[in-house]
Formats: sequence, structure tokens, C-alpha cells
Amino acid sequence: MKKSFLFMVTVCFMIMTLLVGCGDKQASTDHNTPAKGNEDSSESKEKPVKLTWYTIGTPQKDSDVIEDELNKYLLEKINATVDIVMFDWGDYNEKMQVKIGSGEIFDIMFTCSWANDYATNVAKGALYPLNDLLEKQGIEIKDSLHPLFLEGAAINGEVYALPTNKELGWQAVWIINKDLADKYNMNLEDMTTLESLEPYLEMIKENEPDVIPLTLDLSNTPYVPNMDTFFGDQMPLAIHFDAPSKIINLFETDEALEIFKTMYSYYNKGYIHPDAAINRAGDYNKAGNFFITKAHYQPYAEVLWENGDYTNTNIAVRPIHEPFANNSSTRGAMQGISFTSKHPEKAMEFLNLLYTDPYVLNLIDYGIEGTHYEKMNDFHIKQLPRAQDAYLFPSFSIGNLLNTYAYEGTPEDKWEKFEEFNNACINAPSLGYTPDLSTIKSEMAAVTNVAKEVSSSLFMGAVDPDEYVPKAVEKLKSAGIDKVITELQSQYDAWQKTR
Repeated sequence: MKKSFLFMVTVCFMIMTLLVGCGDKQASTDHNTPAKGNEDSSESKEKPVKLTWYTIGTPQKDSDVIEDELNKYLLEKINATVDIVMFDWGDYNEKMQVKIGSGEIFDIMFTCSWANDYATNVAKGALYPLNDLLEKQGIEIKDSLHPLFLEGAAINGEVYALPTNKELGWQAVWIINKDLADKYNMNLEDMTTLESLEPYLEMIKENEPDVIPLTLDLSNTPYVPNMDTFFGDQMPLAIHFDAPSKIINLFETDEALEIFKTMYSYYNKGYIHPDAAINRAGDYNKAGNFFITKAHYQPYAEVLWENGDYTNTNIAVRPIHEPFANNSSTRGAMQGISFTSKHPEKAMEFLNLLYTDPYVLNLIDYGIEGTHYEKMNDFHIKQLPRAQDAYLFPSFSIGNLLNTYAYEGTPEDKWEKFEEFNNACINAPSLGYTPDLSTIKSEMAAVTNVAKEVSSSLFMGAVDPDEYVPKAVEKLKSAGIDKVITELQSQYDAWQKTR
């Protein structure tokens, strides 16, 4: 028995020794196998997040090259990459409506007051509320933006998209062909109102038969003085700056009637291109075939306009009114996070870089240094030939312009002038007011259709306003504009009490 017991103990000891040895060998093998060790290490690290960003602009040949450079940087900074998908200007609305309507999962979108409409997207629930994210992942954005931008972006106290930090307000200006003005020794200081232009337009008409004296179109209608047209220039809903508590029908105001009469006179005298009601003025302007046109200003915009955005002609600018901030200006270019995003916090981290990191913004705006541009100094850059063919990005649409370079020839105080311009803006009465149209959808649709029908002829001077304005007003009333104004006024009164 004793021998049997000793034999069993010996066998057990040998088995245990063998098992321990195998365990040691297995542990040693695992420790020294690089593939296994690296895999364990990578699993303990957060996997990079891939963000999808839909934005507006003509797709560019070198977009992938810039995106590769950007993603190298983003991986180091926030452990994320971004897929930038650009839809062309004319396609953006339709394509985004399809993507939003289908519930597609993506992360960031361009939205604004004139494309992929911001207020509509909020009403649809397509945009993620940003107040909490701004306080956590985007606090630096709040520090970089003029506070009126966020006031204009807020809907019922919540921000749903981030405005580009650019010019804050609208200021309509006349763009004047300086070569022609100098040729005839014109006094530019006299060119302020639409009516004040007549003697100069007449001079050009008589002496320059190949030049259109005044080029305007439906995207750039004459400014109606002292009016906050909070649904857009061609919609007949307005608030007078001198009577800021009341919503009115623009077509029933003396100010609008005077503009229509002046344009009718100019049209009949041949000062305006005869197809103004249906064709854009851009072709005339780019060819330098104009004397005066109109645009919305930002400090030193003339440097950009002379660089081909408007014309290749020497120009001068004259302000038509003081700058004011309204919803259209503060919401003129925005980036929002899709409500379908699975990574809203990471999307806000990326947006925070877009607004606060000059390298990220300038890379997206201008491309790669040495390939698409070269630096003249810390502020100025020179565009290289490849950029013209392969990479031109709409820089106004993203981030914080105060962090960007400027083309050679731009005054060094450009961004200081931007801050002065923004600080000088007054608030339009409707800044921050976002109507709820759910109870007047059919009336708004009908009013919009009538406005489109009658605005072009009136604003471009193609019809006699004494005869046509009463007809337009009657059509608007038949479409339900009085009901629209009553409902909007009720909402506006309630909103004013919350300010």
C-alpha cells in the first residue's frame, strides 16, 4: 500500500510538472509572438472614427489629395478621419433632400438660409442640437464666434448648426466700373441710392453703346430702403426698421413702390439689360461689359471681385446702406451635425478644429502649400497654376475666416476690418425669429408662387408699377397673404416677449 501511494504521488507530481511546463511554454510563446501582441495592443486603443461630411461646391480634381493630408493630421489630433463629399451648387439642394429624407447615416452637412434650408432642416428634425456639445467638445468655437452669429442661429434657444465666422451682416453696395468712372470724371460719392444713379447711367448709355449701364437680376434685386425682408428679397413679407413690431406686405409700402417706379423708368430708357427678368447679370459682369452692378459687401471684397469672382475690370464700391445682421446673414453659411450621426461628439471635435486650427482650415480652403499655393509671408499667399485647374474651394462656407490666409495684394488689416465691420452691424428686427409655418403651409406655398410670378417683372422694371402693383397685391391677398401675416404676427409678438 505504501509503495502504491508513493507511486501515485510521483505520477501526480510528474503530471503537474508537465502541465506547468506546458503553461510556461505557452505563456512564453504568446509573449514573444509579435502579431498576437500587436493585436491585443490595438484592441485596447479606440478605433479611429470615420466621419462623412456633405458640403457645397464644385467637386475638385485634387480633393482626394487634400483629404489624405487632412486625415493624417486628424488621426493624430482626434483619432478620426473625414470623407469630404462635395455636391455642385445646382445639385446640392436636391441631393441633400434625398439623403435627409431617406434617413441616411452621415455626420456633417452644409446648411444655410439659401441652400439645404436651415430652418426647414430643424423643423424636420434633421439636425442634432448643439448647445451641450458646444459646452463640451466645442467651447473654443463659442469663443471664436461673434455672439450675434449664435443669436441668429438659435431656434427656440437651441443652436443646430454653426455659422461661418465671416462678415456678420448685409451691406448692399454698388460695384462701379472704375475705368469708365475715371474716363468721364464721375463723382463716386454721389452714387448712393438707386435714384441717384440716373445721370451717370444716362452718360454711359449715350457714350458707351456696348456697355450695359446697370446689371441686376433676380438673385440680386434692388435694395428696398429700411426693410428687413426676413423671408428673402423677393418675398413680400417685411418689417420696417422704423416700425420694428409689425409685419407688413412689402408691396403695399411707399418704399417698394418708388423702387419699382425707378426700375420701370430705367428699363424703358435702356439702362438695364432687356432680359433682366429672366437672365442673370453675371455674364455681362465677368466680361467687363457693365457700368454698375450690386452685391453684398465684406471688407476688401473688391480684391476678390477683381480677381475674377465678379469681373476682371478695375472696380470701386459705394455703400447703399449701413450693415445689419438678420437671419439670412447670420445663417448664410453653416455646418450642422446630422441627427443620424453615430458620432456627434467626434463630429463636434472635428468642427472645433475647423474653427480654431488654422492648419486644418487653410488646408481645406487653399490646398497644400507648395502644390496649390505658396506663402509670401505669414499672412499672404500666392495661388499656383495647379490650383486654378485642380482645387478651388468655397472658403466662405466653412470655419473661421479670421484664421485664413489672404491672397497677395490683400491689405494686412483685413481681419481687423472684419471685426470692425461686424461690431458696427445693427440688429435687424427679426434677428433670431424663426416662424413656424406648420399651420399656414398651403397659404405660404400659394403666396410664394405668386411672389415668384410678380416679383421678377416689378423688381426688374419690365411692367408699369402703377398698373401692376395693385394687381400683384390682389393676387397675394387671394393667395392668403393676410392670413399668413396674421399668424406670423402672433408668433412674432410672442417671440418678442422672450427677448
